[in-house]
Amino acid sequence: YYKWHIDETYIKIKGQWHYLYRAIDADGHTLDISLRKKRDNHSAYTFIKRLIQQFGKPQMIITDQAPSTKVAMSKVIKDFKLTPNCHCTSKYLNNLIEQDRRHIKSKKISYQSINTAKNTIKGIECIYG
Repeated sequence: YYKWHIDETYIKIKGQWHYLYRAIDADGHTLDISLRKKRDNHSAYTFIKRLIQQFGKPQMIITDQAPSTKVAMSKVIKDFKLTPNCHCTSKYLNNLIEQDRRHIKSKKISYQSINTAKNTIKGIECIYG
């Protein structure tokens, strides 16, 4: 997997916002998902680190311009000795994952538990990812 698209979106669980981190490859296949209570540097870093441990180092990681993701990517580049130009922030280059999440966001569901949300999202990913 030489090119990854990473994005985060929000979903409601028991009336509170949670953040869903997702990564897909260049063909649009889901690599991994992670559901977190916070959208911060640590959450983004933990997700990207897990991806690298599972799939190895990518040549390119494309993200949006979220400040937490930018900070996390700086740390990832340093910690995993990636080439400094491997991170690209562009909403146009990330259209693939932005469009891909419509299946999750279109349901307008407020989940009753984190487990229910995870299982539902995994099911959606199996069908569409």
